[in-house]
Order: sequence, then structure tokens, then C-alpha cells
Amino acid sequence: MVKMTDESPSVDVRELHAITPAEALALVDEHLGDPASWPSALMEYRLTAEFQSDWKEEVGHWLHCAKTHGFLDRLLAPINGEKRRGMNTGEISANDKRHLKLHQYLAPAFACHYLTGTGWTFDGYDTDVGGGVDVDVAMVSPDGGLTELQVKAPDQPGEVVAGRIHDGEFDGRIVKQLDHAVKQLPSPARSVGLVFLHAQRRRPIVIDCAFIVHHLVGSTLQHSSLQRVVLPRENAGKFFTQGWGHIAAVVAVDFLRGELEAKYASTVFLNPNATRPADPDWFLRASVLALRGDRFEWVRGEPGHHDLPSGTQLVDRLPWG
Repeated sequence: MVKMTDESPSVDVRELHAITPAEALALVDEHLGDPASWPSALMEYRLTAEFQSDWKEEVGHWLHCAKTHGFLDRLLAPINGEKRRGMNTGEISANDKRHLKLHQYLAPAFACHYLTGTGWTFDGYDTDVGGGVDVDVAMVSPDGGLTELQVKAPDQPGEVVAGRIHDGEFDGRIVKQLDHAVKQLPSPARSVGLVFLHAQRRRPIVIDCAFIVHHLVGSTLQHSSLQRVVLPRENAGKFFTQGWGHIAAVVAVDFLRGELEAKYASTVFLNPNATRPADPDWFLRASVLALRGDRFEWVRGEPGHHDLPSGTQLVDRLPWG
């Protein structure tokens, strides 16, 4: 059963697990090695502290997915390289480069684990690399169609100073990586093209997604007396421009940790002008933004922070003078 929150549908991590917690933790110990061997105080802490065991276990499930589908050795090669770089200063920093790089390298396994656990089928890893094309993961959608993914894990969480985030949570970094991913997928589309985002920040983008809505869909206007929200075509975002037709959707997924449970939450933005579109029913564990006729609709609930509510109308000109 889909577990709902006020912000977005979600799935308990245990629903996606194919091995036991002990087996997952053992995989991390086996393949990431001695925590003290990492030139990173944060990595050493996260691999040893009891409070971090839920994160460590989840990493083990991502590794298991890569092992099951035959790309674990290729996934681990650059990760092992990170262990030979830098020096452990003994200071734990949320923006630790080795930790950020680890998540970037693990992101395709993260995407594979989430999608195969929610009705998708794995097809290939790094299936097309060279020239201007870079396909990180190929998957088969729930209705049997091939999809090609560019997977990004951008941004950094920053440090909390006087109650504010310092040196982290840069919306511009996510937008830049999103635009770069679009250029890396085959164009014109030869299959359904997806950009998968697993942002490294404190505030989940599946909830705080206003900047993504603005970038992809556009900036809305509201007339208070008429009680209408509209999106004028002149304010429309990237989905309505040339060079984006090969992108069917942007899929944002966050791993959310809590005291009582951990879960995956997802918000999906469908491109209404995609030459090979995606279906909202491929993402039954997500909140999905779709354009139906001239009205936008959030399928399975709206995320928490944005200004494009269900019922927003796409208009050629403003309906008020």
C-alpha cells in the first residue's frame, strides 16, 4: 500500500529490500572496506556510528542491486579510487568531498534500486558512453518500454550556522546539472528519456521543488479576485522550448531518514511536449505533475512548496485586462 505524507507519496524502505539488514551491512563492510582507510572523517563516522546504521544499511541495498544486475565491479572502480585521494583532517564536514563523490558514484545504483522496487525492470548500466551521449542506466518501464536515464546527484548540504544553511543548497547547481543531463541523453529521442535527480541537500527537493517547477514548467500568475492561477505561454519553462523534446520526465527521488521510519519519496515532472512521453502510471509511488488538456494536475498529491496548484491553466494570453 502506498504510504502518503502531506507532501508526497512515499514508500517505506523495507518494501524495496531484497536482503536482510545484516546482509546489507556486510556488503558495505566488504566493498567499502575499513572505515579508517577513507581519507574522510565523515565517511569514517558514517560507516561506524550506530546512529548512521540505517544509512549504511541502505547503501548496502544499493550495492546489492548493482551486484544482482552485474555492474557492481564497474560501480566500485571509481569509488575505490576516491579512497586514495586526499588526507583525513579529522574534521567532520557535511560538504566532505569524498562523501559527496561517493553518493555521485552510487546514484545509478540508487536509481536502479528504487525503480526496480517500484515496478521497473533493469536493462543495462552505462549502455551508451561516447561522443555527446551518456546513458547511465537503461530501464524497462512497467508497461514494457525501454527508457534511458541520465542520473545526477548534485549540490551539497552545507553547514548550519546560526540556524541558516551556509555553503550549501544551491538551487543553481541543481538546475545546471539538470540542463547538462538533458544534453547527454540521445536527441532526437530513440527511447523514452528520463533525468533522475537524487540531490545531496538537507531540504528534500521532492518537497521544496518550486525552483524546479519554475525552471521546467514556468512561472504562474494569480488573480486574487477571479481566484484563478494561470501559466501564460510567455512565462513557460524549458519543457516548452526547443531542445527538450527528447526528455519525457524529470524524476526526483530522496531517501528520507526519520526517527521511526525511513522512506523514499518522489516527485515527477512530465514533459507535455515530449516526442516519446512518459505515463503517470509508471510512477505509482510518486507525486506526478502532468498537463491534461490545458490544465495542470498533480496526480497522487501535491508536494509541499511550489506555486503551480492542480487546476492551473495554460493560457495563450492573460484572461484579465
